[in-house]
Amino acid sequence: MEISEAVRRQALNPFLELPLPPGFRRVEREHFTAFLHPMPFAQVIEPGTLRQDDVGSAVGDARSLVREHGKSLLIWLVGPDHRWVGPLLEEHGLANADTPGFEAVENAMALVSTPTGTAPGDVEVTQVDTFEEFAASQRISAEVFEMTPAMHEEMEAGLTKRYEEYVTPGNPLRQLNASIDGRIVGTAAAGLGPAGINLFGGSVLAEARGRGVYRALTMARWELAVERGTPALTIQAGRMSKPIAERLGFRFIDAIYVYLDDFSGR
Repeated sequence: MEISEAVRRQALNPFLELPLPPGFRRVEREHFTAFLHPMPFAQVIEPGTLRQDDVGSAVGDARSLVREHGKSLLIWLVGPDHRWVGPLLEEHGLANADTPGFEAVENAMALVSTPTGTAPGDVEVTQVDTFEEFAASQRISAEVFEMTPAMHEEMEAGLTKRYEEYVTPGNPLRQLNASIDGRIVGTAAAGLGPAGINLFGGSVLAEARGRGVYRALTMARWELAVERGTPALTIQAGRMSKPIAERLGFRFIDAIYVYLDDFSGR
């Protein structure tokens, strides 16, 4: 099936295309859009109308904005329309590198037909609806994405507030947990967009990998997409999830390069 332009845009620019969950906000600047959030991960910058001479001032403006937000870690997402920006960002001290929650290269992919294969029968996937389930999901993500000790501490301190935001009526973000024999071993989020569901934060504990947990979480989100009348999934897949997504039938759209800016010591 043909991938629509709306689905393609969501795969390449989820932080611009998806509705915002409670506690998150977008800030429009002259040369970029910032996606500011309360999580311990890096804040997100999407380049906009930009010339070569603008890059230095845009980097400074992004740092100032994120510092005002109380953070000192951000990433620039450089897609196919802004490839030329990457080397200039490096000249200003940024690096194309991994950071907890993001990899140096994220692969924009989309699925617009039923995933191939079947979900394993011993993996149960349920939507999170209690604080205990929510806390378990966040702790699994912290472990899988290798949060720093400071990030982990910040995550724990904010759990109650994040859960209150999560259960706010109308929140366009759903969290799903996967269990084997009653134990939660994986988690993933679903960003509900008008073009489909974007897959965020797929995390499976090391001891449960190879048992179809990631597949089960993806198929559950496909079912949710079909139920809400938007049968499409998009993802920004890293090195571990990309092969699984390909086996499920996802099609590659383009690469997104992640440029990390840690200005905590500046």
